[in-house]
Amino acid sequence: MSDVTRRELLQALAAAIASAGTFDAIAAREAYRAVQQAASASGGRYAPQALTGHEFRTLERLTDLIVPPEGSRPGALQCEVPAWIDALLSVNGELKERYTKGLAWLDAAMKPRGAVDFVSASADEQTALLDRIAFQRNRSAELDPGIDFFILARRMTVDGFYTSPLGMRDVYPGNRPQAEFVVPQAAIDHVLGCSPLK
Repeated sequence: MSDVTRRELLQALAAAIASAGTFDAIAAREAYRAVQQAASASGGRYAPQALTGHEFRTLERLTDLIVPPEGSRPGALQCEVPAWIDALLSVNGELKERYTKGLAWLDAAMKPRGAVDFVSASADEQTALLDRIAFQRNRSAELDPGIDFFILARRMTVDGFYTSPLGMRDVYPGNRPQAEFVVPQAAIDHVLGCSPLK
């Protein structure tokens, strides 16, 4: 796929997300290919294209709290969701602005709690703030910007997770070869219980 076509796909995907519309899962997977190519070009680790280093670290922590790893199952970080989001922000100014304002709001909301910013706050402080902005019932003049941002960030994190190659395996692990085939006893009983054909 050419870079122009890939960029057009990324722009269409970002525009659909920005307008809270439905998006094309194929375009979402193509965004992951763009992330992998960008990481390869910069020596194996993705370099943020839209966000600053601090904003990207904040996004990494936020997505990790939204979809954390569970046992052997991957989380948002392992699925490269922050890089996927950053790639979309790099082609859509409206989304980028919403993220830069939202990430700045998270930092500002931590200052009255004694932390320098969201990333440097304790895990308990981070989750306490997210617990407040995760619910529409908590709407107030103080929390509205955080709630609006969290709705967007949570949606994009989940969308990014479940369209990533690893996240898709979380939904459908695929067919697995078996060393031997064992006929379930219920199937044998059913077959033996049937009357012979005439």
